[in-house]
Amino acid sequence: MIMTEVHGRFLRCRPGGFREKPATVSRVDLYWFDDTGRGQVRVPASWHLFYRDGGAWKPVTTADAFGVEKDRYNTVRFTPITTTGLRIEVTAQADFSIGIQEWKAR
Repeated sequence: MIMTEVHGRFLRCRPGGFREKPATVSRVDLYWFDDTGRGQVRVPASWHLFYRDGGAWKPVTTADAFGVEKDRYNTVRFTPITTTGLRIEVTAQADFSIGIQEWKAR
């Protein structure tokens, strides 16, 4: 159900990939990995969430900001959707990698 993408290249796909049976979701919680002071991974500059609708990817409908705060979950609530997959498109900060510590879809 979860796939991430950075500048058009897939970063990581959780084992199992897409769900065969659609699930209804209306919220995601992202905890960004940031190792400031120890390494080269930072929270991203920005990100957006998409859901799979047949063969197309569509943006979720939300008034929430797509947060990039470190040391906490960044929650986005959106109009409920029924889908077999979610995707985030991430823009990294210049000269840094990005990492996701945990991603919850509810």
